[in-house]
Amino acid sequence: MKEPLDLKKFFFGRINAKLTLLFLLVGVVTPCIGITYIYLIANSFISQNPEIFLQQQMFLNVTVLIIIILIAVNSIILRFIISHSFTKPIWELHKAAQELEKGNFKVRTNITTNDEFTQLSDTFNRSALAFSKMDEERLQLDKAKAEFLSITSHELRTPITPLKAQLQMLQQEYFGKLTEKQKESLKIILRNTERLNKIIEDFLEISRIEAARLKFTFRKTNIHEIVNETIKFMEGFAAEKNIKFVVTTDEFPDIEVDPDRISQVLRNLIHNAIKFSPLGSIIEIRTEIKTNHVQFSVKDQGIGLKSEDQISVFEPFYQVDGGLNRKLGGTGLGLTICRGIIEAQKGKIWVESKSGYGSTFYFTIPLTPVYEIEPIKMLFSQKTEIEKKLQDQFMVALGPIGIVEFNELRNKHALSREDLFQYIYFLEDKSILRQEHANEFKRNIGKIFGEECQKEENEQNNEGMKKRGVR
Repeated sequence: MKEPLDLKKFFFGRINAKLTLLFLLVGVVTPCIGITYIYLIANSFISQNPEIFLQQQMFLNVTVLIIIILIAVNSIILRFIISHSFTKPIWELHKAAQELEKGNFKVRTNITTNDEFTQLSDTFNRSALAFSKMDEERLQLDKAKAEFLSITSHELRTPITPLKAQLQMLQQEYFGKLTEKQKESLKIILRNTERLNKIIEDFLEISRIEAARLKFTFRKTNIHEIVNETIKFMEGFAAEKNIKFVVTTDEFPDIEVDPDRISQVLRNLIHNAIKFSPLGSIIEIRTEIKTNHVQFSVKDQGIGLKSEDQISVFEPFYQVDGGLNRKLGGTGLGLTICRGIIEAQKGKIWVESKSGYGSTFYFTIPLTPVYEIEPIKMLFSQKTEIEKKLQDQFMVALGPIGIVEFNELRNKHALSREDLFQYIYFLEDKSILRQEHANEFKRNIGKIFGEECQKEENEQNNEGMKKRGVR
């Protein structure tokens, strides 16, 4: 419920008292003094003698000039008072709020005007202190979570290795003959042991990513060889569904990358493409060189992704279709690890898809390797962060009504790249947004989804068309 206006505070507050004083000085007192003084001079000393009149006129002009100078000096003094009392505190609060928005919770304000600005400053400092304590607690929780994940994964992996070895010895009938029923039961146990071991390995990989301990070995590498070796490795899986690979690669020299990590990401994306593709379909793998990065893409003819799935597909344990994933297998950590590997190298990874029409996964690797690896939060939802960035862009493009429009699209699960672009085209078609504003809106949306290279690709294509004389 909105609080009623306190008239006593409104009229007798310190800031309003200063404003009232300034109004009286500038708007009433100074003009009255000047007008009264000029009027008295004009009516008391005007003489009929021309020589005396000229002297009086000169005196009057000098008096007016002095009054103007006094008003100017008074204005400078008032400006200093205004700056000290209003502009400076507001600017200090503005800068502090910007620092707080950037995550600097140690920022404090020091406003000593002994008025409402001082009260606002104290409130801001208390809020910043509360945020600082919350941030410290969050960091401690993150550290404890990372340590727990790492220790637990190592402790789980320790007994898995000898357990797996003993089971394999049983399967090879090292301890004696097995019946068919025993062999079948042992096969099931081994399969689930492998699955458990894979989950543990994935957790270890995530803990390394979050702790910035992911190891990269950069060396001059032929990208064609990486792609071809990965394709050969995956051909056995594709043959089970009679799936063919179509590979397209640009010509470019050897670059300094970690071939094992690139192959790891490619294998995961291709494995997912095989898993969700129909029998006898085609999977396209493409590599392209851009200005400052290499772009890889894996395109399938599978079931595609719904709009609501495209934002969350890189989150840990996220299952696009729970029943389908249980049938086909998968832990929901593969794409999360891919995101960690790519983003640790300052690359981008994203997906373009439409339900029922397949999916295309893209990722980029910088041409210059990144040796300083930063920790990346993997076990927290990326969806909330993306939605916050999208909402901010709606506010920039549409103002306050942008929040209403964004919430309506979110309720309709229409926050995919294609849905948002279609919405922007609609706004442009209805002349709600001008073309340049619509293009800027689309560029910002594309950046949020990791598609910074798309603008570059379009510019290169346009430049090529101009060189060929195409209009």
